[in-house]
Amino acid sequence: MTDDITLERLWEMLTPTAERGEGEGTTWTVPDQPVPDDRVFGGLLLAQAVMIAGQGMPRGVVPLSLQADFLAGVPVTGLNRWHAETISEAPSLVSRRVRLVADDGSELFAATVRLGLVREDLPSYATIQPREVVGPDEVVDLATRHGGDERIPVWWRIERPVDLRHVEEPAFLEPAPVRSPDQSLWWRLRGELVGDPLRVAAVIAYVSDMSLLEPAFRNTGTSRHVVGSRILSLTHTIVFHELPDLTDWVQMDVTVARVSHGRALGAGELFVAGRHVASLGQLGLVKLA
Repeated sequence: MTDDITLERLWEMLTPTAERGEGEGTTWTVPDQPVPDDRVFGGLLLAQAVMIAGQGMPRGVVPLSLQADFLAGVPVTGLNRWHAETISEAPSLVSRRVRLVADDGSELFAATVRLGLVREDLPSYATIQPREVVGPDEVVDLATRHGGDERIPVWWRIERPVDLRHVEEPAFLEPAPVRSPDQSLWWRLRGELVGDPLRVAAVIAYVSDMSLLEPAFRNTGTSRHVVGSRILSLTHTIVFHELPDLTDWVQMDVTVARVSHGRALGAGELFVAGRHVASLGQLGLVKLA
């Protein structure tokens, strides 16, 4: 079976190298990951987009939002090549466009990342509350739950740089016993990120693509990892309300309240110690079997 993806490996995949090139913007290269082997994991693309957009930003300027388009499948080649450019800039807000391109120059993935200063003099409030669910110590991670089951794809059985735990039994091979558009997960980074908001945002982006559309299977009485089932991301959004150090468990509440002709709209909210820290959105094509 494929080796586990360690936290050290994740940092390698989130450390871009600048290349000299012609024309506008900067070209960056960064390693990809070997699993899944049919295309680069979308969460890694989101995380790399955040990291590249944040290169060269002055201290205190942090990611505020991301809007991404998955334009084509990104092949696993060992190395992703990105183009980045600043598309607007103000004293407290910067917008950067990052694009993943193929060898022939075609665009495979694109994201607009907005970064800015956190303004303590501007208003803040939150009324969104986490779902009342059992704690992370009462559920198990994916490697423990599915590590020896070869019917589950390798990516969902190996140990990852984040400990991901489903509150409800995931509808991977059997339909959920109770249909629901909602699902909750706990996750925690296998390490610390003290004082590094750019990496915090990148880790949130990495995890955000793991289970956001799963409730589409739970609510239709189908299963995610049986022959014929599939998810294909189209768009992805993240709003970073706060960027904590991720030393505590993160509760991720997700819902798919609408599926229209195979297009599933997922929404997620992230909480750390009860504080609302990020909002997620994803539109994807789902094939249910």
